[in-house]
Amino acid sequence: MSDSSPSPTSHDPWVAVGRIGGGVLVYGALGYLLDLWWHTSFMVVIGIVLGAALGIYTVFAALQDKS
Repeated sequence: MSDSSPSPTSHDPWVAVGRIGGGVLVYGALGYLLDLWWHTSFMVVIGIVLGAALGIYTVFAALQDKS
């Protein structure tokens, strides 16, 4: 029996929160480490914005119709 309907977890709002929050945390931490390495103060902001943008992109990509 093949089930072609999307899994219930793909439309769960907590999945979207996790993807966006995870992107912010991972890329924010990467920006923080780059700030420490390069002695700058702007890479953490770039990392947070980039992480949020990529998280939102993955949410929209997961919700697209696969037909």
